[in-house]
Order: sequence, then C-alpha cells, then structure tokens
Amino acid sequence: MKLAARAIVGLSAAALATIMGMTSAQAAPAVYTVDLVTCNVEDAGTDARVEVRLNGNISGGWYNLDNSGDDRERGHTDSYSFTLSDLGPIRSLDLSFDNKGDSSHWCLEEVVVRGPQGVTVHPYHNWLRRAFSKTAPLSLGAA
Repeated sequence: MKLAARAIVGLSAAALATIMGMTSAQAAPAVYTVDLVTCNVEDAGTDARVEVRLNGNISGGWYNLDNSGDDRERGHTDSYSFTLSDLGPIRSLDLSFDNKGDSSHWCLEEVVVRGPQGVTVHPYHNWLRRAFSKTAPLSLGAA
C-alpha cells in the first residue's frame, strides 16, 4: 500500500482520475480565479462579451466572464472565480471575444490564472480589434 501511495504523489486529481478510469466529471473539484488586466491607455476598455476556456492536462468548458457593473475598464483588473474539475497545471487558455457593443475593441494586458497547481500569467499586451470565436479562439500560452 505504501508503494502504491508513493507512486501517485504529485499527480493532479484529473490525472489520478484518468488512471483510475474515472471521467473528468468525477475528478475532485477545484476553484480557479481568472484575472483579466485591461491596459491603462485611452479607450482600452470594452463592453464586448468575453469567455474563457482553461487548458491543463484536460480542458475545461467555456465560462462567461461577466461581473455585475462595468467589467474591463481602462487600467482595471477584473476577477472571476469558478469551480470545475481539477485540470492539472494550466498551460494555456482560450478567449472568445465577440467584438460587439459600445467600445467593442479591447486592449488586453494579460490574463492571470490562480488554481490548485499555482499561478500562471498569460501576457498579451495588445489590442483585440476583431472577433475570436469558440471555434477559432485567441490562444494564450503561459509565460
């Protein structure tokens, strides 16, 4: 028993679930916080719809990033938390951006993800001036 326990130390819940033949839905839940950092330049904010998908050992679903009030304003950091199956270390993320509404363009500084495996930073430092769909998202790797 001790040998078997030592063999699984360091595996994420998602990886362990896969080894044990469980689906990702049966893996242990984990809380993730996504921080969107909007650039501090004129007209950097947006009212467009933004969704995120986190990618680790497995990928999560799409999550709409929308708090009450104004999100994604110039120079602000907006935080969004949600619970899903443990994805393992976050290696990349995908953003869907509809580029609609007032102030549709957006200057994204970076995305910071906090989860059970630690913190990852996904820099962009640029304008989003066109739409990115769920089938052709903007993909950002970890720095």
